Amino acid sequence: MMTSPNVQLAGFMTTNVDKMSINEDFLSASSQMLSKLLNTDVKNVTLELQTNVAMMRAASTAPMFNIKLFHNSDQVDSGTKFDYARKVAGWLAKQIRVPEDRVLVLFVDTRYCNAA
Repeated sequence: MMTSPNVQLAGFMTTNVDKMSINEDFLSASSQMLSKLLNTDVKNVTLELQTNVAMMRAASTAPMFNIKLFHNSDQVDSGTKFDYARKVAGWLAKQIRVPEDRVLVLFVDTRYCNAA
């Protein structure tokens, strides 16, 4: 399958997990996974990871992970975003050993964003 050179992806990841608990190649592996998932070249994927962030969900500070994915892909829309989110959450949960129900994946379509 050919990649789409126009699809850009920026991911902002936060977790309360300590950085020493995350594999050294996590960002590289995440870039590869997301580029394949959204059918774009890995050079079009930018990721930022913040660890040791004070976070709470459902009144618990148990290990968790959030990712906001800003994209311009036709593949992710209101009908597909939940399936994509499940795939990303499942993959991330295995990589950083966080329960899948403690992974939040948000997609933001940048084509609908306005900047002044």
